[in-house]
Amino acid sequence: MNPYWLEGLSPITPPLVGDHERDVVVIGAGLCGASTALALAEAGVAPLWLERGFVSVGASGRNAGFVLQGTAERYSRAIGVMGHERARTVHGWSRDNHLAMAAAVERFGIDCAYQKRGSLQLACAPAEEAELLESAARLVEDGFAAHVWAGTDLPACYREAGFKVGVHLPDDGELQPAKFVRGLAAAARAAGADLHEGTATTRIDAQGAGDVTVHTSSAAGPATIRASLVVVCTNAYAGEILPFFADKVDPVRGQMLATAPAPRLFDCPVYADHGYDYWRQDETGRVVLGGWRNLDPSAEVGTDEVLHDGIQARMAEFLHRFPALRDVPVTHRWSGTMGFSRDGLPICGAVPGAPGVVAAVGFTGHGFGFAFLAGRAMAELVTEGRSDFADAFPARRFLR
Repeated sequence: MNPYWLEGLSPITPPLVGDHERDVVVIGAGLCGASTALALAEAGVAPLWLERGFVSVGASGRNAGFVLQGTAERYSRAIGVMGHERARTVHGWSRDNHLAMAAAVERFGIDCAYQKRGSLQLACAPAEEAELLESAARLVEDGFAAHVWAGTDLPACYREAGFKVGVHLPDDGELQPAKFVRGLAAAARAAGADLHEGTATTRIDAQGAGDVTVHTSSAAGPATIRASLVVVCTNAYAGEILPFFADKVDPVRGQMLATAPAPRLFDCPVYADHGYDYWRQDETGRVVLGGWRNLDPSAEVGTDEVLHDGIQARMAEFLHRFPALRDVPVTHRWSGTMGFSRDGLPICGAVPGAPGVVAAVGFTGHGFGFAFLAGRAMAELVTEGRSDFADAFPARRFLR
């Protein structure tokens, strides 16, 4: 198993050992944790920052590198599930998240092959075509950009593969995910964040704000940190250290592969079959493909990053729908663990039953659509005591 984006990467900071006292501890060095650490450090609150592996080793460095708007649900369905006004607000948050990420790329000069070429949603059946068309219409009504591609408007490579209708969302983007997160981490460290990789959090004892103890283990030995506040940004792994999340954030596995450089076919990230199938072609020409979890959903759960041979075979077979890819070899196969919340929305803010602990988790496969702003929200909670973003996705909603 060889994640394409993570080739050649390893920890760059030593594990933490011994006893320590800090004002704020941030746990997790994916996109959300990096955003949190950066925002805190720039606000003058230099956090102690812990990561069990190395920066971006989890889902943040194992995805397809899409920067999309919206939740896992298409917009029309999101309106039906959460109501029109809330769906529009949540969709707007995701657009703001992309704008903030793009600004960070420019501000810090992050070399992550960022592009804003939009994304394309494809329908695999007539019912999905109708859903796509309805979603596009509702998006336009609410001030978002969406363009229907049908007939000859749809590029020939998709028509030849059997697709008939697509919706292009021009405000979406793409990037090399691990490089982006590591660029944020470099900026956070330069601003004062004290990062220790290879340091796994094993337990959090939360007595109240000002009295939280974090216990860790590493190859170098254990560490204990007394802190005033702790920020948990571990997404799928949150339930392992905070019991509140054990039945609210489910670890769900996604399969991925990448090919050798191929003829240029795809001009933007693509979603198909209600988002279960997704792919794009990066700047080197490699096709990065993921999904098909719906083929065996009961098996694709848990935190073990293992390959599912059956799904991987179907993914490789799918490539053959495109004649230009039939002889292009697969060079990388990997998987990653995502955190799916029980209602499909992020969970942000104070953690019930754990005073002095706040968290941002449960991004449901759309971490690059929400996690950057979620990290900023965590910093706002620490420094200002409130956040509009966190207020939109409170953990306490699960207590009702």
